[in-house]
Amino acid sequence: MKLSKTAEYALRIMNYMAIDEQKLYTTTELFENLNIPFRYLRKLMIKLSKSEILTSVQGKHGGYRIARKSLEISLLEIIHATGEDPVGNVCFFGFEKCAFVEKCAIHEKWTLVRDNINQVLSKTTLAEIKGSESTSFIKNNISILT
Repeated sequence: MKLSKTAEYALRIMNYMAIDEQKLYTTTELFENLNIPFRYLRKLMIKLSKSEILTSVQGKHGGYRIARKSLEISLLEIIHATGEDPVGNVCFFGFEKCAFVEKCAIHEKWTLVRDNINQVLSKTTLAEIKGSESTSFIKNNISILT
């Protein structure tokens, strides 16, 4: 499994902000500390806000904060907020028609793996990865399933 840059950035942002859930973070602070391209970061913050994972505070002293407790936000929810699907509905072998018309030889087993990945991501909360390198945490835990 390989996360998209967008999903990886979203997890890094949320992981960073979860360290102090009450703090108001500016895009400048996030840019300086997370090394995410500024335009990309701003677009991603808007997506996370529209998904109600973040709250946007307008004004001179505005910024963003986590909208709910980190215990209530799953990693899958963060990834979905970016418009991504961690495993998608793709064939293990890359066949276009596999998932819909002609099932490949490994279809049933691949479906189980995809379901397990989604289950791990939906049951793992932001609070559990707080302060860790989030993408390596996910890769280590998902590799157990595959």
